[in-house]
Amino acid sequence: MENKCIRCGSPAAYPIRALEVRTLPVRGVAGERKVQALGEEKQSGVCERCAREQLNLSLDPVRAVKPQLIRFGAVFAAGLLIEAVTFLFLKDNRQVFLLLGIAALICGVLGIYDVLKKAKEKSASLRALPEAEALEEAAWDVFVAAAPKKEDVNDLTYIPVNEKTRSRKNGDLMILYHLLPEIAVEAWKRLHPENTDKGENQ
Repeated sequence: MENKCIRCGSPAAYPIRALEVRTLPVRGVAGERKVQALGEEKQSGVCERCAREQLNLSLDPVRAVKPQLIRFGAVFAAGLLIEAVTFLFLKDNRQVFLLLGIAALICGVLGIYDVLKKAKEKSASLRALPEAEALEEAAWDVFVAAAPKKEDVNDLTYIPVNEKTRSRKNGDLMILYHLLPEIAVEAWKRLHPENTDKGENQ
């Protein structure tokens, strides 16, 4: 059976293998914790056109995060509006609304800064790669964007199954893919089935 692009259904040029990670946030008296487990390995694909479109988008930081910039810009604008209305029309409880407006302004500015910073870092990392590798990275981004994010109450994320990921240690997997320590160990073993008798790779 021919592998199809997860986004558009065209014949895939980039096969994708991914370990599914299921995360369940649990709220208790001690705060929020998460329960995590590995799911099945998923196989998918991305076509050349979708990968190249994604690469071109990622190389333009402002365009890549335009929806997020609009959202944080709206928060910033709301903060300005609250401040203006408070100064012009409110006499009672002004301090509460002034603080609310300031909080919205700070949230908007920090949000814009953060998303732009990450988008610029992503663009720089892709530009540093040979085109073939950059397209593979873009294909993975297409897969992550199109793959399911929820199943019942579980949040779904994915770990790529490729040589780059297989070269990482447990700690790297834990940080990069937001894994619990024991799940990082299990993920490493799933990535290295030939070494399951040797234990984890610290």
